Amino acid sequence: MEKVLRFTLCLLGFLLIGRTAGYSTDFFESEALVSFRLEAPLTKLKNQRGDETEELPGKIYYTLDDGSEAALTVKIEARGNFRRQRTICKFPPYWINFKKSEVKGTPFAGLDKVKMVSHCNQGWRTYEPYMYTEYLIYKTFNMLTDFSFGARLASVSYLDTDKEKDEGVYGAFFIEHVDSLEDRQQAKQVKDRFILPSRYNLRHLCLAEMFQFMIGNTDFSFFASEDECCHNAKVFAPIGNSSGLFPVPYDFDMTGLVSAPYAEPNPNFPIRSIQHRLYRGIEVDEEIWAETVTLFFDNREKIEALWANFELIEEKYRTKALKYIAEFYKVFQPGQKSRVPYTGQLRSFELMERVIQEDIENAAAKAEKDSRRSKNR
Repeated sequence: MEKVLRFTLCLLGFLLIGRTAGYSTDFFESEALVSFRLEAPLTKLKNQRGDETEELPGKIYYTLDDGSEAALTVKIEARGNFRRQRTICKFPPYWINFKKSEVKGTPFAGLDKVKMVSHCNQGWRTYEPYMYTEYLIYKTFNMLTDFSFGARLASVSYLDTDKEKDEGVYGAFFIEHVDSLEDRQQAKQVKDRFILPSRYNLRHLCLAEMFQFMIGNTDFSFFASEDECCHNAKVFAPIGNSSGLFPVPYDFDMTGLVSAPYAEPNPNFPIRSIQHRLYRGIEVDEEIWAETVTLFFDNREKIEALWANFELIEEKYRTKALKYIAEFYKVFQPGQKSRVPYTGQLRSFELMERVIQEDIENAAAKAEKDSRRSKNR
């Protein structure tokens, strides 16, 4: 049965770091719910489980002000890694690829190719509360800094054209594309495999690392990845400046704050539960540390109001989330000894710099060796 999608978001008066002129599109500026019907070969979408995916034809139907219906031609494609596994999500997250020439003057104006986080579901269990919780994590980070991905809620009615079957109405949310953030912040994504700590703006780095601690996330890296840097984060450089980088985290379903049923702690870390916090940040000057802590406390009331007033999540989930957030603030309450165990976990800046530099040199040596082998074949 279709849920009553109504809520109040207290998102005014954000304290932002380095705010620029605004978004390149108004789409993520709005808090209005986007309702539409997606008609597409959803059975094929749900079967895109391996490395190979393809865009599938579909149509989006939305209601005009006069009550009539309009349609947009789109393409959809499964995305993600963990949540695309059949044993994790029955319905995977996906891309929607709009035709830019068609979206002008529609509720989707300004969008091109955009990520959707979907309801997931597994068996009889609905994972919508966890999806909404992840959405609120994006909005929480938006409160702390404009150097963050925008997110906007949607209500999607799904019709599977493979089976001509109505699959029901579910919540979802859009995530801002990298290109939009680049335009908005006058920056370019850095796609290096490794990032030295010294290349970062340490205020932005400290903020992102403390935020990951707040939400109970260890499933990230701001310094290295198997492909382009980084793991569950994108890194950007202000145009004309190869240093002063800032990380933008995303993908928060493996956090203690969400506590998705499939989430498990990383066995490489000394935590026994996904809800246990581990501070995976590096040492910074006391001035930067104090400024960052102050930023979180200055925004505490707005953050807690955001979660308390979000009516799409049942009260038991909101209560649990607010308790988890309050525990973060207890750690950093002035004069509290509770912060000592976590600040003691901070990684040495010099050590991290040296380790990442060694990784860069080793990767370069391996690439050169592989190149020589290839030429000698």
